[in-house]
Amino acid sequence: MSDPTTMHGAHESRHLAALARELTYAAGVPLRDRYGFAASEESVLRIVAAVAAHPDDEDAADVIGSANFVGEIEIAEGYDTPTSEEYERRIVAALRPLVEQRRDAAVRGLR
Repeated sequence: MSDPTTMHGAHESRHLAALARELTYAAGVPLRDRYGFAASEESVLRIVAAVAAHPDDEDAADVIGSANFVGEIEIAEGYDTPTSEEYERRIVAALRPLVEQRRDAAVRGLR
């Protein structure tokens, strides 16, 4: 995955991470680390980047699961509980509208 922090300024990155956390929390799939704390901003931005880079939801969920498995990101369903495929699919579903909105805004900005 590309480094999502290079796509945005620091303030915009924090804002994007906060929105992603709120959307996933509202969908019942909070982005937490294996200790139950909020996932790092870097992990959250990498998840958003995976959703943006993969228009197919299943592919995006697979990328998130693989990145979590190899340690590129750290998220868990609960205390020391790895994420399931269903959890990863629900993360993608929660973030897809945010990614599409940002993509549409970028296209409008180019016109």
